[in-house]
Amino acid sequence: MKAHNRLAAALMGAGQLEQAYSEFARALQMEALSSDASWNLALKGQEACISMLPLWRSKPSKQRISNRFNTDLGLPRSETKVYAISDIRFGIKENEEWVNAIDQTKFKKSVLIVAGNLADNMNALARALTILKSKFRRVFLTPGNHEFWVHPTERRVDRYPDSFCKLLHLLEVCDYIGVDMFPAAICKGVYIVPLLSWYNNEFDKNDRRPDPTIFDPLCRWPMDEKAQVWKYLLKLNEAHLGRTYNGTVISCAHFLPLPCLPFEETPKAAKAMGCEDIEDQIFQLRSKAHVYGHSLVRAAEAHGGVMYINHAHVQPGTEDVRKAQATLLCIFNGEKGIVQEEEAIC
Repeated sequence: MKAHNRLAAALMGAGQLEQAYSEFARALQMEALSSDASWNLALKGQEACISMLPLWRSKPSKQRISNRFNTDLGLPRSETKVYAISDIRFGIKENEEWVNAIDQTKFKKSVLIVAGNLADNMNALARALTILKSKFRRVFLTPGNHEFWVHPTERRVDRYPDSFCKLLHLLEVCDYIGVDMFPAAICKGVYIVPLLSWYNNEFDKNDRRPDPTIFDPLCRWPMDEKAQVWKYLLKLNEAHLGRTYNGTVISCAHFLPLPCLPFEETPKAAKAMGCEDIEDQIFQLRSKAHVYGHSLVRAAEAHGGVMYINHAHVQPGTEDVRKAQATLLCIFNGEKGIVQEEEAIC
C-alpha cells in the first residue's frame, strides 16, 4: 500500500493525475493490509484527485485538447457527414458481425458518434473502437452505464478498483486508438462535444423519491451513487462548456436529458433513465442537435430549438432480426446541416 501511495504521489507531481487517481484507488483496495496512516494518505490522495480531475489540467488532458481540438478545423464542410448510433453491445455475436460488416471505404470521410453502451468490458471496447476507427475518419464516444461496469475479472487490484478507474483507462485506450472523448472540430464551423452523464431519481416525474434499488450493481463508485455520481460526472463536463465553439455544435450524452423523450415505461425505469441537468449543459453549448442512447426507442424530436436524436442499434422485440434492421443514422450532411435520414450499411 505504501508503494501505491508513493507512486501516486509521484504521478501527481509529474502531471499524470488520472493515473495517480488509479494508484490511490488501488491502495484503498488493500485496506486489510494497511496501517491507519497509509489508509488516510490514500483516502486524502484520492479525494484530492477527485477535486482536481474536473479541471482537466493533466498532461494527457492537455494533449487531447491541443492535439485534436483544431486538427480538422480546415476541412470543407460540404464533404462532411456525421452518423449516430448507440447501444451496440459489441460483446453479442450478432452485433460484432454487424460492426465488422460496415463498409471499409464508404465512410472514410465521415464521422461517427457512439452514444454509449458500445461494450461491457475493456477488451471488447478496445476491439470495437479499433474496428470503427478503421472505417470512419473520426469516432466520438461518450460512455454509457455499461462502460462503467466493472466485471469480476476486472476487479483485481491491477485492473479497476472502481468505475472511475475504468473511465480514466478508457480515455487512455481512446488516445491510443485515436478515438475522441473530448470536444473537437470535425470540419469548418462544426464541433462535436461528448458529455459524461449518469441518471438520478428526480427524472421520475411520478415519484422523485430515492429508490433503494441498485440498477447497475456492477458499478463501483468512490462516492454516493444516488446523490453524487450524476453531479460529479456533469461537473467533469464544465471545462468543455467554457470553450469557444464558432459554428454548429452537436453534443452527445448517453442518458436522456428530457422526461418527455420516449423510453420503455417498465416499473421504475424512469429512475435509471436520465437526468434533466444534462439539458442545461446542452443549452450552454447552444447545441443544434443532441445524440443520446440508453432508451432503446429510436426518436428524432425537436424541443427548445434542439433536435434530440436516439438511434439505438438494439430495439425492443427486434433481437431476432437485428441484421435486417441494422442502420446508421445520418444526422449532419454537409451544407444541408442537421438532417434525419436512415442509411442502411449491411
